[in-house]
Amino acid sequence: MARVTSSGGRLRGVYPGWWVLAACCFLALLPGAIFSYGFPVFYLPIQHDLMLSSTRTSLIFALSRGEAGIGGPLVGWLVDRFDSRPIVMISGLMAGVGLIILSGVDNYWAFLFVYVGLVSVGNNTGFGQTFLAVMNRWFVRRRAVGMTAVITCYTAGGAILVPLLSRGVEALGWRDVMLYSGIFVAVVVVPMSMLIRRSPEAFGISLEEAGEAVTPSSTDGANGEQNTARDYSVKEALKTPTYWFILWGSTFRITVTGGILVHGIPIMVWKGASEQAGADFVAMLFFISIPTRFLIGISGVKLSSRWILTSGMAAGALSLAALTYVEGTMIIYLFVVGIALLEGAATLNWVMVGDIFGRRNFATLTGIISIFYSTGMMLSPLFLGWVFDKTGGYTWSLLILTALYAASACMFAIARPPRAREGETWARN
Repeated sequence: MARVTSSGGRLRGVYPGWWVLAACCFLALLPGAIFSYGFPVFYLPIQHDLMLSSTRTSLIFALSRGEAGIGGPLVGWLVDRFDSRPIVMISGLMAGVGLIILSGVDNYWAFLFVYVGLVSVGNNTGFGQTFLAVMNRWFVRRRAVGMTAVITCYTAGGAILVPLLSRGVEALGWRDVMLYSGIFVAVVVVPMSMLIRRSPEAFGISLEEAGEAVTPSSTDGANGEQNTARDYSVKEALKTPTYWFILWGSTFRITVTGGILVHGIPIMVWKGASEQAGADFVAMLFFISIPTRFLIGISGVKLSSRWILTSGMAAGALSLAALTYVEGTMIIYLFVVGIALLEGAATLNWVMVGDIFGRRNFATLTGIISIFYSTGMMLSPLFLGWVFDKTGGYTWSLLILTALYAASACMFAIARPPRAREGETWARN
């Protein structure tokens, strides 16, 4: 363990939080990205192999999102109160074993049960909000740096894995690729999860010693957002309009993104691209999102997270509208750039929650938000699949998703951090 000096919060050696960050980044880069961004590659092969409609195929992915919403608050509560290491380890093993089982399943309902009951539960419990909660505990002054790094690694993993998985499916078939993916996840998750620890306090390091403490103030003059030195209770946060504006802004954003991720390659095919070209476009989106996530995320240290999020959602709405109305494959490039900008801004979504509401109940508060956005993530792929089955295209469904991106921009625009006096009033009530 690194020793801490008593002056200036400087460390002799390496702050343990950086090792925790490295472990979370690795797990997000490869295993996490398989679940978050790799599964759209399997959409069409599974649909063709099991002879399914778009609606039934979408139901597989939609129910996994619904499970995340049901379990989100419980997972958040567990992460806030217990060590994250066993949660990540057990959940990662569960997801890896689930992939191995799925590779040999031929029945639709058995596939649905295994995917939702093992793969989805493992992924939603061990990855995602768990990593962000860990970063929120280890980094306060540099919260945007920690969260941005983890979220960027998810995107980088998607950029690396989508073309590899796509070509693997083309050469070996989706079953072999899913089998090898499951073995990989199960093998790497145990040693990497051993590096994850609960908090600096568990190491006997205070935030002041680590150089992560912030001085109490209602707002941070650098970026106009609150970086609170105290923790809101769940009850206090739920009483603030700010929390609900963030909740609905997040829900609208993730509802659209969830549907686009599942139907990303089919949408590209609808616009005239081949399946392989569609996968390459999705990979291009992830590659462009790497610098946008990192640069826009880091900018949240100095600039207003609220207005960055608002601008990013507006860019997403415009690019999705263009994709809907402009014919041909060339518009896909503009769409990819617009969504990459949106994804870069989205990095600050959870940074904003941590900055305003603190460390202690972060996972619980994001877990409550997950009830709402997971419902949207469950419904949007089903809606897109249903519209495609009925109309043979995505025009009307994409127009509705465009409106949701615009609504998300409005919600973030009015999500003004509560003033100190307001927070004190809510605490008393």
